[in-house]
Amino acid sequence: MSGDNDTALREFVTSRLPRLRRSSFLMCGDWRMAAELTRATLARLVADSRRGVVADPDVYAYADLMEACRRRNRRREHVFVASPGAAGVEAESILLLDALHKLTPRCRAVLVLRHWDGFDADATGAMLDLEEDQVIAYERAGLAALEKLLGESEAAMAG
Repeated sequence: MSGDNDTALREFVTSRLPRLRRSSFLMCGDWRMAAELTRATLARLVADSRRGVVADPDVYAYADLMEACRRRNRRREHVFVASPGAAGVEAESILLLDALHKLTPRCRAVLVLRHWDGFDADATGAMLDLEEDQVIAYERAGLAALEKLLGESEAAMAG
Protein backbone atom coordinates (compact mmCIF):
# COMPACT_ATOMS: atom_id res chain seq x y z
CA MET A 1 0.00 0.00 0.00
CA SER A 2 1.38 3.37 -0.92
CA GLY A 3 1.98 6.19 1.53
CA ASP A 4 -0.54 8.37 -0.33
CA ASN A 5 -3.31 5.84 0.26
CA ASP A 6 -2.40 5.58 3.94
CA THR A 7 -2.44 9.37 4.24
CA ALA A 8 -5.85 9.60 2.56
CA LEU A 9 -7.16 6.84 4.80
CA ARG A 10 -5.82 8.57 7.91
CA GLU A 11 -7.45 11.84 6.83
CA PHE A 12 -10.75 10.07 6.19
CA VAL A 13 -10.73 8.43 9.63
CA THR A 14 -9.78 11.69 11.36
CA SER A 15 -12.46 13.69 9.59
CA ARG A 16 -15.27 11.15 10.07
CA LEU A 17 -14.57 10.03 13.63
CA PRO A 18 -16.64 12.72 15.42
CA ARG A 19 -19.68 12.28 13.15
CA LEU A 20 -19.54 8.50 13.31
CA ARG A 21 -19.26 8.58 17.10
CA ARG A 22 -22.25 10.95 17.33
CA SER A 23 -24.28 8.71 15.02
CA SER A 24 -23.34 5.70 17.08
CA PHE A 25 -24.44 7.50 20.25
CA LEU A 26 -27.77 8.39 18.66
CA MET A 27 -28.24 4.73 17.81
CA CYS A 28 -27.15 3.16 21.11
CA GLY A 29 -27.57 5.93 23.70
CA ASP A 30 -24.26 5.31 25.46
CA TRP A 31 -21.12 7.37 24.77
CA ARG A 32 -18.71 4.63 25.88
CA MET A 33 -20.38 2.01 23.70
CA ALA A 34 -20.55 4.54 20.85
CA ALA A 35 -16.80 5.14 21.07
CA GLU A 36 -16.11 1.39 21.15
CA LEU A 37 -18.36 0.66 18.18
CA THR A 38 -16.89 3.55 16.20
CA ARG A 39 -13.31 2.44 16.85
CA ALA A 40 -14.17 -1.12 15.77
CA THR A 41 -15.89 0.13 12.61
CA LEU A 42 -12.94 2.32 11.66
CA ALA A 43 -10.50 -0.52 12.32
CA ARG A 44 -12.47 -2.76 9.93
CA LEU A 45 -12.60 0.07 7.39
CA VAL A 46 -8.82 0.51 7.49
CA ALA A 47 -8.15 -3.23 7.21
CA ASP A 48 -10.62 -3.72 4.36
CA SER A 49 -9.42 -0.57 2.56
CA ARG A 50 -5.86 -1.84 2.62
CA ARG A 51 -7.08 -5.10 1.08
CA GLY A 52 -8.88 -3.10 -1.62
CA VAL A 53 -12.44 -4.19 -0.83
CA VAL A 54 -13.91 -0.77 0.03
CA ALA A 55 -15.51 1.06 -2.90
CA ASP A 56 -17.00 3.98 -0.92
CA PRO A 57 -15.57 4.61 2.56
CA ASP A 58 -18.62 6.58 3.75
CA VAL A 59 -21.08 3.90 2.72
CA TYR A 60 -18.84 1.21 4.20
CA ALA A 61 -18.32 3.03 7.52
CA TYR A 62 -21.93 4.00 8.12
CA ALA A 63 -23.30 0.63 6.97
CA ASP A 64 -20.90 -1.21 9.25
CA LEU A 65 -21.62 1.12 12.17
CA MET A 66 -25.41 0.86 11.81
CA GLU A 67 -25.18 -2.93 11.68
CA ALA A 68 -22.87 -3.01 14.71
CA CYS A 69 -25.29 -0.80 16.66
CA ARG A 70 -28.22 -2.99 15.63
CA ARG A 71 -26.47 -6.17 16.75
CA ARG A 72 -25.17 -4.65 19.98
CA ASN A 73 -28.30 -2.96 21.24
CA ARG A 74 -31.59 -4.50 20.24
CA ARG A 75 -33.53 -2.66 22.93
CA ARG A 76 -35.95 0.01 21.75
CA GLU A 77 -36.01 2.06 24.90
CA HIS A 78 -33.19 3.79 26.66
CA VAL A 79 -33.39 6.18 29.57
CA PHE A 80 -31.27 9.30 29.24
CA VAL A 81 -30.42 11.01 32.48
CA ALA A 82 -28.64 14.33 32.70
CA SER A 83 -26.57 14.88 35.78
CA PRO A 84 -27.79 17.78 37.96
CA GLY A 85 -26.46 21.07 36.67
CA ALA A 86 -24.99 19.56 33.50
CA ALA A 87 -24.01 22.38 31.19
CA GLY A 88 -25.47 22.34 27.71
CA VAL A 89 -28.10 19.70 28.36
CA GLU A 90 -31.52 20.98 27.44
CA ALA A 91 -34.70 19.16 28.45
CA GLU A 92 -35.77 19.18 24.79
CA SER A 93 -32.64 17.26 23.74
CA ILE A 94 -33.24 14.60 26.36
CA LEU A 95 -36.88 14.27 25.29
CA LEU A 96 -35.81 13.96 21.66
CA LEU A 97 -33.18 11.30 22.45
CA ASP A 98 -35.68 9.42 24.59
CA ALA A 99 -38.29 9.51 21.80
CA LEU A 100 -35.68 8.49 19.21
CA HIS A 101 -34.87 5.39 21.25
CA LYS A 102 -38.50 4.34 21.38
CA LEU A 103 -38.49 3.91 17.60
CA THR A 104 -37.65 0.66 15.87
CA PRO A 105 -33.91 0.37 15.17
CA ARG A 106 -34.47 0.65 11.39
CA CYS A 107 -36.56 3.86 11.72
CA ARG A 108 -33.96 5.24 14.11
CA ALA A 109 -31.12 4.43 11.70
CA VAL A 110 -32.93 6.08 8.79
CA LEU A 111 -33.64 9.24 10.81
CA VAL A 112 -30.07 9.44 12.13
CA LEU A 113 -28.55 9.03 8.67
CA ARG A 114 -31.03 11.37 6.94
CA HIS A 115 -31.52 14.13 9.51
CA TRP A 116 -28.41 14.17 11.68
CA ASP A 117 -25.84 13.04 9.13
CA GLY A 118 -27.49 14.63 6.08
CA PHE A 119 -27.33 11.69 3.68
CA ASP A 120 -29.85 11.52 0.86
CA ALA A 121 -32.34 8.66 0.53
CA ASP A 122 -30.20 6.85 -2.05
CA ALA A 123 -27.05 6.87 0.14
CA THR A 124 -29.08 5.91 3.21
CA GLY A 125 -30.56 3.00 1.28
CA ALA A 126 -27.09 1.85 0.24
CA MET A 127 -25.92 1.97 3.85
CA LEU A 128 -28.91 0.06 5.22
CA ASP A 129 -29.47 -2.25 2.24
CA LEU A 130 -32.88 -0.71 1.50
CA GLU A 131 -34.57 0.54 -1.64
CA GLU A 132 -35.13 4.29 -1.84
CA ASP A 133 -38.90 3.91 -1.40
CA GLN A 134 -38.31 1.85 1.75
CA VAL A 135 -36.05 4.58 3.14
CA ILE A 136 -38.77 7.16 2.49
CA ALA A 137 -41.39 4.95 4.14
CA TYR A 138 -39.21 4.40 7.23
CA GLU A 139 -38.46 8.12 7.37
CA ARG A 140 -42.16 9.07 7.23
CA ALA A 141 -43.08 6.50 9.85
CA GLY A 142 -40.21 7.55 12.10
CA LEU A 143 -41.00 11.24 11.86
CA ALA A 144 -44.69 10.62 12.57
CA ALA A 145 -43.83 8.45 15.58
CA LEU A 146 -41.34 11.05 16.85
CA GLU A 147 -43.94 13.79 16.56
CA LYS A 148 -46.46 11.71 18.51
CA LEU A 149 -43.93 10.71 21.19
CA LEU A 150 -42.69 14.27 21.64
CA GLY A 151 -46.28 15.51 21.90
CA GLU A 152 -46.97 12.95 24.61
CA SER A 153 -43.80 13.93 26.48
CA GLU A 154 -44.60 17.62 26.33
CA ALA A 155 -48.16 16.97 27.53
CA ALA A 156 -46.84 14.90 30.42
CA MET A 157 -44.38 17.65 31.39
CA ALA A 158 -47.10 20.30 31.24
CA GLY A 159 -48.95 18.28 33.80
